[in-house]
Amino acid sequence: MITRINAALAALLVLALILLAVVLIGGSRVLPWTTDAEKRVDAYADVQAAATRSVLAFLDVDYHHMEQKQQAVEDLSTGSFKEQYAGTAVTLKAAAEQAKAVSKGDVRWVGLRSVKGDTATAMVAANVVVSNASTTKQKATDACPHAGAACDKYRFVVTLTRTGDGWKMSDLAGVS
Repeated sequence: MITRINAALAALLVLALILLAVVLIGGSRVLPWTTDAEKRVDAYADVQAAATRSVLAFLDVDYHHMEQKQQAVEDLSTGSFKEQYAGTAVTLKAAAEQAKAVSKGDVRWVGLRSVKGDTATAMVAANVVVSNASTTKQKATDACPHAGAACDKYRFVVTLTRTGDGWKMSDLAGVS
């Protein structure tokens, strides 16, 4: 009798550990009792994270490491945007090297316009600090506290497409 109880307890413990591993790997959306609303919230969080990663990669420029920076954007992209970006790689690299350009973005907020099927649209606001050959004499100001750099603000509409590798940027457009 005791061995049956121990076996049953061991089986329950194994089941609990498997369930814990599944939740840790796949998130709460893999649980059978997850509601449609919870799944939608998880999908929205995935889209927001993908939009943030994509815009940060796009704004991240360092003339010393352009191939790696460009590859990061391509890895987070799909479709015609990926093709267009890859098509400008040589020109972009040459321009960054000539200007000795370095930029670093900071996403301030991401708002979702829509998530329908395998397509999502997000609005992304980002600030960017840019230094290059023409900004070296810039003084720090209240608006841009970075000496030797310029500060810019951007607003983007980002279209994302769900692929086998998750959400990827399929279009990027500036908003004025």
